[in-house]
Amino acid sequence: MLFMAIFSYSPEDRNLVIERGLGAEKSAGINVIGEWFDISGHRVFRLFEAEDDTHLASSVFGWSDLGVAEVIPVMETEKALKLLKKSGKKC
Repeated sequence: MLFMAIFSYSPEDRNLVIERGLGAEKSAGINVIGEWFDISGHRVFRLFEAEDDTHLASSVFGWSDLGVAEVIPVMETEKALKLLKKSGKKC
């Protein structure tokens, strides 16, 4: 399943976030599709797939000492619209 994570951190932790991000190893059970650094604020956006809830949780918990991650399940728009149409709900 696809997830969008929005990680927010305090300005004083900026260098720690950069250091950890540069040295981070690939998380088992997680496939990162894309990642973007908000250059105007203190956030990182990551689109990824997780094999299961355990891998999802471990990928987030590893950063909880530096900030807060909001994890949102997402679906490609075309697929979501077809699913909504099939279920009879208005888009």
